Amino acid sequence: MCLSVLAEQESEEQYGEQRLWCAVGWGGMSLIAGQLIDTFGLGFMFWGFASIQAIYLSVCLFYMPMRKNKQQAGSGEQSLTLKQFLNFDVLWFFANLIVYGLAMSVVESFLLVFLNEDFNDTPKVLLGASTTVMCLFEVPVFRYIDSLWAERKERLTSVLMACKLVLAFRCFCYTLLPASNPWLVLLIEPLHGFTFAAMWSATVEYGQRIAPPGCVARMQALVNGIYYQIAMGIGTAMWGPLVMQPPGGLGFQNCFRLDAAGIILWGLIWQAGLMIRRRRQAARSAAIITAEQPLAEIAPQA
Repeated sequence: MCLSVLAEQESEEQYGEQRLWCAVGWGGMSLIAGQLIDTFGLGFMFWGFASIQAIYLSVCLFYMPMRKNKQQAGSGEQSLTLKQFLNFDVLWFFANLIVYGLAMSVVESFLLVFLNEDFNDTPKVLLGASTTVMCLFEVPVFRYIDSLWAERKERLTSVLMACKLVLAFRCFCYTLLPASNPWLVLLIEPLHGFTFAAMWSATVEYGQRIAPPGCVARMQALVNGIYYQIAMGIGTAMWGPLVMQPPGGLGFQNCFRLDAAGIILWGLIWQAGLMIRRRRQAARSAAIITAEQPLAEIAPQA
């Protein structure tokens, strides 16, 4: 929903400049919540969430302006069909989004469980602090990353590939943490600024550029749904049994190693697919130019 609105906004402000405020709120509240849970117990998670959600809904109901539906825009969207999304660029883009979401879900969904289970006497404030550090390093990335691809679309795919390599490195670093010092995780969490913020900004921009005409808002809704609902949902269900200690599962250490190897392998496959696509497009363009040359030579004689 938020992405659809952002895609339709007639503003010069870039997506990252808007999205960074979510990181500010998420990170700031995570640190505060961690300390409050230590002080008041786990019950704070529930009544604290309810209180904040009530404030949020009140702001939305009483202070946010309502947008009028545009009949012309609605009639134009009715003519859109699923076939417009059935091309290589869009499907390969969705495939990458799903695989990356599967890989990120072991971090996004189970990092706090990893810190709580595999380390000695992990304080709850560290759980909040780790999220705060992640969000803190999202802010500058969201603010400045858009300038990388302002002129060249190819840089988007380069950023997405770099995100895969950094994610693999991040997972490997988790395997090196000593059980006696969980605070060292704070040295790894700055990588989240690249593995998520850079990936998400590049993904949103890439989706806008390859979206069929008139489908930008719908594309962003699909991006949001595929990553957060499909990829993260499947990934959480997949990694849940695997992170259990042997013999019930593989354990966190092996899961992080498997995740690192898997995302690197997918990165190579994804890059190969893009390379084959570019070569075919170049060959098709060359064939069109060759076919048009005889017509250009005949035209002056006529």
